[in-house]
Amino acid sequence: MVPPLQRDRLRNLLNEIVKKNLEINDTDDLVIDVIFSGGLSGNTMKQSGKGANLYVAVQEMEPPPSELYEKGVSLATYVHQRMCPDVKLMNYVGAVLAHQTVIPMYEAYEVLFVCPSDHRTVLEGSTFTIFFVNSNGNVLTPPLDGKILDSVTRRAILEILRLSKQFKILEAPITLDMIPSCPEAFLASTTRNVLPVTRIDDKTIGDGRPGPVTKAITKIFEDYLNSC
Repeated sequence: MVPPLQRDRLRNLLNEIVKKNLEINDTDDLVIDVIFSGGLSGNTMKQSGKGANLYVAVQEMEPPPSELYEKGVSLATYVHQRMCPDVKLMNYVGAVLAHQTVIPMYEAYEVLFVCPSDHRTVLEGSTFTIFFVNSNGNVLTPPLDGKILDSVTRRAILEILRLSKQFKILEAPITLDMIPSCPEAFLASTTRNVLPVTRIDDKTIGDGRPGPVTKAITKIFEDYLNSC
């Protein structure tokens, strides 16, 4: 798709949208979705070939309750891989199906996708990246091997942690049978920042409470956000 605006014009438009919304909303944080739609040619699924249509959706950000950061959340695994992982599509059918099946089954907060080809390789969440801490205190996360989204928050956390030099980062495949040996886990996303994970399916992570590495990374990431 050909973007309808150059980057500078789009940035100016978004700044104007933010300004107007802050004038009418008593809030400090907004969620802004920038959406491109290519449009179709006639009654077929052929792309029109014209410039993409631009849509900007704005809503007030509602962060998770503080108790979730204090106690951690649980995830339920579901066999699914996002379509076209190198593009952030508006296709959440996997998450919708998971919320109708495994999430109520395990009384979970969100879904963690597992690779359909082997039913054991951990991929990502519906709207987040997953991280684990191994017994050596190293931070593990699935690699960008064409199966997960290269998310902005993932990139930011990896860069910040590498700059801090406090933790060793490993981008490597993670399987379900590795989870019981990991004392900590956390998820990361734009609207949730760093959120501890204390259970996956029926397996408790560590002692069932947010661990010291997760707490330290939460602090590092919060300091980074406050400095922006």
